[in-house]
Amino acid sequence: CVSGASIDVIRLLLCAWPDVAREKGKLGRTPLHLACKKGASLDVVQLLLEQWLKAAENRNRHSVESLIDEHISTDTKDLLVHVSFLFNANQSNASHYEIISFFMDIDWWNGAMLVIDMHPTVTKMLGLDMKVTADLISVVGKCCSLTTMSKVIENEPELLEGI
Repeated sequence: CVSGASIDVIRLLLCAWPDVAREKGKLGRTPLHLACKKGASLDVVQLLLEQWLKAAENRNRHSVESLIDEHISTDTKDLLVHVSFLFNANQSNASHYEIISFFMDIDWWNGAMLVIDMHPTVTKMLGLDMKVTADLISVVGKCCSLTTMSKVIENEPELLEGI
């Protein structure tokens, strides 16, 4: 991505070698660090971020904030700030709603699933129609833990009426 590789090439590389997004170079930087610093597109940053966040050591505010410096684009900075807020233990459900809304606005659906997986009660705040909620639960079942799916269903008792 530093040399201008297309998102399709990066996606293929990540499919073949998903751990590459978490590999560190001599200076301790990952491809995500370089993509942020060199101004890669938001799509590329999102793709690398998804893989990078799979490492437990990166799923904290400090690690995410280490990606932010004065050289990154405003769009990338906004994304990383919202991700870092997600790992702030003092956030309220209203803040989780703002984070998931931001991710949905930029079409980062895996980011939205990350919010739901970490804070399943946020789905209640989305105010979805019952038909859409059933579809959401199906997607949550595919992307998130069983515990998350259970909590989402628990927050939507109307789904189980009449069963």
